Amino acid sequence: MPRAANTAVEFAEQVLGPGIVVTGRCQQAGTVVQGRDARGSEYVLKQHGSETKHAREVRAYQQWAPALGQRTAQLVASSSQAMTIIITALPGDAEHSASDTADVHRQAGALLRAFHGAAEPRALPGYRGWLTDRAHYWARNAGELLSGHDLMLVRTHLDALAAYDIPQGNPCHLDFQPRNWLVDQAGIVRLGDFEHARFDLPARDLVRLYFRVWPTRPDLRAAFLSGYGRDLTSTEQEMIRHLGALDALTALGRGNQNRDPSLILRGQATIRTLRELA
Repeated sequence: MPRAANTAVEFAEQVLGPGIVVTGRCQQAGTVVQGRDARGSEYVLKQHGSETKHAREVRAYQQWAPALGQRTAQLVASSSQAMTIIITALPGDAEHSASDTADVHRQAGALLRAFHGAAEPRALPGYRGWLTDRAHYWARNAGELLSGHDLMLVRTHLDALAAYDIPQGNPCHLDFQPRNWLVDQAGIVRLGDFEHARFDLPARDLVRLYFRVWPTRPDLRAAFLSGYGRDLTSTEQEMIRHLGALDALTALGRGNQNRDPSLILRGQATIRTLRELA
């Protein structure tokens, strides 16, 4: 019986054979290693920072990502003990110069619609309680970054959201933004990073685009919704605005926890937009 693997590379060598050549590394809430096996095939080896993220990403690749066809990676192997997955490498990168074009956003819209439709909708029991718990948790972690006035604004939005008849949930990516869209030299878009994926409100996948991209680029919003296959209903737009309050809290709280100024700036920007919409 092979010994338990402690690292992504050790697990990859057990699965793919010895001689894995590491061609790149990325530290981001876990360890991501790009590697090449002895036959020259390229893979991504991802060791998660928590069991929850590992389980979510494995489930997403097994159950929902196949709906995207060749527009995402294929799961080769996974180890719950090593909290590691091996997936096929994808061409392209998230910093491609064409990532802010209408065509890229149209393709991204089509990918998200396919992902949302990868399983039958299901009820979200306890969702209101989850919203309350998350809001309290991230507000505590945000600390002095959140003024009393802004906390009242956030609570107003979350109270409005809780008043809705919560619809059924769909498979959601929950970190859906251009940094997770891989664009190759031909302009083809592929989707990666499913460690947050779970059943949730589809509107949550549009929050970051709504607040961070679309305010200054209505052309990208139009292109995205063209690919998504429909416009947003008035109720969905209201819910996205209310969900923006939770996204702002999350960014401020996580940014404060991790001393990440970029996250803090994103949270503050969303709060400013919420003020303007009030």
